[in-house]
Formats: sequence, C-alpha cells, structure tokens
Amino acid sequence: MPAIEIKSERMMLTPYTEADRALMASVHCDPEIMQWMKGKRALTADEANDTFDHYLRCWKRDDVGIFGVRSQATDEFIGECGFWFRGDRPGAAMRYLLRPKFWGQGYGREMTIAATEWLFTETKVDTFWAITKANNKSSIAILRRLGGILSDDAYMGDADLWQFDVPRSAWLNTKPENS
Repeated sequence: MPAIEIKSERMMLTPYTEADRALMASVHCDPEIMQWMKGKRALTADEANDTFDHYLRCWKRDDVGIFGVRSQATDEFIGECGFWFRGDRPGAAMRYLLRPKFWGQGYGREMTIAATEWLFTETKVDTFWAITKANNKSSIAILRRLGGILSDDAYMGDADLWQFDVPRSAWLNTKPENS
C-alpha cells in the first residue's frame, strides 16, 4: 500500500491495510449504515471480504483507493472514504460511510473534502462520480459542496438513486479561497 496519510481537523485518512479488514466489515455489515447505500442491505461477511479485497487491489492497480478514517484524538474508527475504479462503470467512484455515532456532526463533509483535496492535488484523476439516495439530504449537500453536478436522477433506472459528477474544475470553484 502507498504511504499516504491525510489529516483533517479531526480525522486521519490512511489506505486500508489487512489489519483493517474487520473494521471495514463492521460498517459494511451494519444494516443501519447500509440502508443508505445503493443495494439497501448489509453485506454478508463473505461479500464484505470480497469488497475489502477489491479495495486492496484498487490501491495496487490504480494508485487510488478507499481510506480507513480514524479520529486523530482517540484513534477510533469512524468509517471510510475514498475512490475506486469499481469495474462495472467507467471512471473513479467516491464512496464514504460513517458509523452512526458520527452522523450529523460534520464528519462526512470533513472527510470527503480531505479525500477530494488529495485526489485532485496528488493524482491525475480529473473527475469522479458518486451515488446517493435521493432522500439523503446530508449526502446531497456534501456532494454539492464538493462541486458535484447532478448527472442522473434515476441511476440505473432507480429514481431513489442520484448520480453526481465532480469534475476537478467544479471542485476548484468550491474551495474556500474561491468562495
């Protein structure tokens, strides 16, 4: 894995390592969290393992991937955030998940800003896309804050899922020094 460490005000983002497998599964196997994701269901242990293996392959293959996110103050696992080339659709996709105890406290916004800053300053990726539930106002606000442009209000024919595209140029216009 690359030696990357991204620090925000309250969090540290580092590429997942094998030692993080159980922590990653703890969010992907949690029905309360996964109700907000595209599949609307928690993953099985085998599915979480397969997803984790894919995350690790992404780092090796693409030099981008999903970060484990921890509190700087306590080292507590908060969730995950990052980018991956999923294989079922072109381009980089953003994914972010938070443990419920961290919902509504600005952690989602903070970690997505930090990850996007890294992506657009340290890689050659010029755009990414993200999917959110149409009724997830917090996630929609996060994606719009990153410069997200609604590109599909019925992702894969599902009106409950919206796709946002975030090009580097739109993100540059959202940075505080440009606001």
